[in-house]
Amino acid sequence: MIVRQGRVTKMNPEAMLGTLEGHHRDIMAGLREIRRHCGEENPNSRELANAREQLTASSLSRSRYVSEVIVPTLLKDADDGFRTELSELLFATATKRMFSRAHIAQWTSTSIEADWSGYCAAARDIWPMMEEQIARETRVLAARLKHR
Repeated sequence: MIVRQGRVTKMNPEAMLGTLEGHHRDIMAGLREIRRHCGEENPNSRELANAREQLTASSLSRSRYVSEVIVPTLLKDADDGFRTELSELLFATATKRMFSRAHIAQWTSTSIEADWSGYCAAARDIWPMMEEQIARETRVLAARLKHR
């Protein structure tokens, strides 16, 4: 169920899965865009800032959707083992969000321009973390939504 402007909308598992997959596609597109930038010799600060902002927004939107919509829905009929799995997923999400925030705080437009290769190296360290989170959500959440 989703609450928008005081209205409650109930989503079926197929719709939730479609929304989750949409979030995942948006994040992967954002990662491809940042990778493309890091393939350049010098930063295009304005375009890179826009791409980073979009990726951050996509990632945050996905995290909120998972924690506020999917997990509460799946908890309703979860056994103890799956509750543990959901708890671990939420913990991993929160931990990765902290790493992402630290990365964003460290790599401002000014610091990126001052150390382009350093930024790209740091970004390459973050990408697998984001991809692993998507893989984990697919493994844990998508599989369960498909079987509801």
